[in-house]
Amino acid sequence: MKLPDSEAWRQALAQVPGAASGAPLDVQLLAGGTANATYRLKTGQGAFVVRLHQPYVLDLGVDRRREAVLHGAAAAAGLASRILAADPQGRYLVTQFLEGGPWAAGDFDDEARLWALARTLRALHALPAPQVPPLDLAMLLERHVTQIAAQDPGAVQDLLPQVARARDLLLRQGQAGRPACIIHGDLTHSNVIGAGQPLLVDWEYAAVTDPLTDLACLVAYYPQVMGHGAELLRRCGLADSASLPELEELAGIYRLLSNLWYRRLALARRHLRPAN
Repeated sequence: MKLPDSEAWRQALAQVPGAASGAPLDVQLLAGGTANATYRLKTGQGAFVVRLHQPYVLDLGVDRRREAVLHGAAAAAGLASRILAADPQGRYLVTQFLEGGPWAAGDFDDEARLWALARTLRALHALPAPQVPPLDLAMLLERHVTQIAAQDPGAVQDLLPQVARARDLLLRQGQAGRPACIIHGDLTHSNVIGAGQPLLVDWEYAAVTDPLTDLACLVAYYPQVMGHGAELLRRCGLADSASLPELEELAGIYRLLSNLWYRRLALARRHLRPAN
């Protein structure tokens, strides 16, 4: 495998325990992740992860300072991998490698695994929430549509009413009175690690906001989870403050956000592609 040849990679390697010893490195490109490159490195001092960041993801709603602070809070509580180095310029992140392997999409059909994930989420949502820059979903949706319209005007006419409806729903959700807490914000199966009590990786879209957001994200990515919605609300401590219709409405917003995100990503990559 050809290794990256960049200053960010070299600086990241300098933060990996044992990588500067001169011994050959065991490096593996990890699957998952659509906008970054992630590598597992094994050295004489353990296994570690280096994630190299594409600059354009900052325009997709990522805030590296927010990510590092919230990831660090979750790691301190034993819910995430330990951070070894977070580049001040946001070019890379070095973390401890978590053994156990990522979930598969089918794991969300397993009730025992869902309830284990609910315990992780309830513990996460109970942590003291640090002060971080907010993630404004309504503004992010509108930014996505504006950028898509600039490059493909005909593709967004059907999106404008959806974004307007999402803004109204988000305003109503904000009036529900659920205390803001740390949320992961991107609960794809590849970001959930371990067969027992699962841990969480890839905190790029972590935020301090409504705890219902994490369950909505799950339902948006894995619609079958809605069949367990009532029990998930109960196990996450939200049964008295959130309803199944609210959960489904918020999941719809995350489906729209995911659709727009992938369209923006495709446009960003097309813009970066060299001309023939």
